[in-house]
Amino acid sequence: MKRLFILCAWISLLGSGCTYTVAVSQSNIPAQRKKPVTASVSKFIFLGLNFDNDFALQLGTRLKEACPQGSVRGVTTQDMLTIYLPGIFWARETSAQGYCMPQKATASLEPEWGDLAAAQE
Repeated sequence: MKRLFILCAWISLLGSGCTYTVAVSQSNIPAQRKKPVTASVSKFIFLGLNFDNDFALQLGTRLKEACPQGSVRGVTTQDMLTIYLPGIFWARETSAQGYCMPQKATASLEPEWGDLAAAQE
């Protein structure tokens, strides 16, 4: 009976995992949200030894690839850390969601939000 209890304790300890949201950021969300696009990148980490975060540099490229004929606006990013086998295997995932806005064929007289903020300075 004692062996069964110890075996169940080890299985529950080693089979468990936790996911933490490390950071969330969001830019201005456009009024017209017709085409959402998403992208994510991840990296496995052994014993918590992470020497670089270069995998996150691919996130912007993947968002642009999801919206080849326009621009991505209203981006929300989320950085998550999942721990498998406590303290041994970790996974870091960064995901982003935005909205694909079509390119304007002609010049618009309406300022963009960024242009409006720059004009008020």
